[in-house]
Amino acid sequence: MARSGISRIDNLFEAAAGSSPLAPEDEDRESVGAIQDLLRGHGFRAMPGAAHSSYGLFGPKTKEAVRGFREQQSLPAGELVDAEMLRKLIEVEAMEPIASRSYVTLGLDLNWSGMTKVLLLTSLLEGMGQFGALNKNTDKAGLSFGIIQWAQRPGRLSEVLEAFQADNPPEYTRIFGDGVLAHTKLANGGVDPNTGRTTDSAFNLIRSPWTDRFLEAARRRDWQKVQIETAMKAFRASLQIIHSYAPEMTTERGVAFMLDLANQCGDGGARKLYRDTKKEGISLDQHMEAMSQTSLTLVAEKFRKGVLERRRTFMETPMLSDTVQVA
Repeated sequence: MARSGISRIDNLFEAAAGSSPLAPEDEDRESVGAIQDLLRGHGFRAMPGAAHSSYGLFGPKTKEAVRGFREQQSLPAGELVDAEMLRKLIEVEAMEPIASRSYVTLGLDLNWSGMTKVLLLTSLLEGMGQFGALNKNTDKAGLSFGIIQWAQRPGRLSEVLEAFQADNPPEYTRIFGDGVLAHTKLANGGVDPNTGRTTDSAFNLIRSPWTDRFLEAARRRDWQKVQIETAMKAFRASLQIIHSYAPEMTTERGVAFMLDLANQCGDGGARKLYRDTKKEGISLDQHMEAMSQTSLTLVAEKFRKGVLERRRTFMETPMLSDTVQVA
C-alpha cells in the first residue's frame, strides 16, 4: 500500500503504536488539511480547499463535519479523528470524491511524487479537485469533465472516455452505451465552435442522463485511477514540450505554473505566451507575472479575475517549492 508521506496520517491509518488521534485545535495543519480533504469528498462542502487560508485549521466547521461524519458512519459520538474514522474516510465510497494527497495515496494506492503534487494542485484550481467536476458549457466548450476538465470543443473529452473504455469495456458500455466516443471525436468535439451546443441532440452531454453517467463514472475508484494516469500522461507530454523552449522551468513552482498554462491554453498557447513575454534579463518571477497578465487577454472579461487569482496562486502558494526539482 502506498503511503501519503504525511507521517501522522500514515501512522494513524496503520494504527501504529503511539499514533494519536487528531483533536480540535490540533496545530498539525498538514494532517488536519488531509482530513478536511477527505471530509469534503464525503459531501461536507464547508471544508476549505488547499489554497484557502483556513485549510489545516481544526476550527468549528471542521469539528461539525467530524461529528457529522461519525454520526453518518455509526461511530461513537465525538470530535476526534481516530484510526477507525480515518479508515472509514478512506474506504467508504465518497459521493463527491476529491483528488487529494491522502485519498490518492491511501485510497487509490498511487505513489506520491513531485508531478503528482503538481497535478493535484492543478486539479484543485480546475474543478475543486473533484473527479466528477462538470462544467456545463459555461465557457462555450460543451461539457468539461474530471480533475483536469477534459473539454469537448478542444477535442480532449474523448481522451478520458477512451481511457475508461480501454480499462473496462463492459462497464464502459453499461454506463455510456455506444456512440458517445465517436461523437466526441468529431470536429470541435461534437459541438458548435461558436456556442458549445451539441451538433446531435442524442449527445447533449450537458444534460441528463449524460451528466448522471459521467458522475457514476467519476465514483468508480478504478476510473479515478484512470483519470489520474491519463492526466499524468498528458502532463508529462506537455512538460517535454515546455522543457524544449523553457529549460529553466524545472522547480515545482515553475513546472506547475507552465503546466497549468498549457492545460488552459494548450501547448501551443503556452509556448506563445512564454515567447511573447520573454525579455532579456527578466527574472523568473517577472516573467511569470508577464505571462499571467498577457493570458488575461485570451479569456472573456467575466473570467479574468478568476484566471488572475489562479495564476497568482501558482506564483505565491507555499505548497510549491522554488528549489525542489520536478522531472
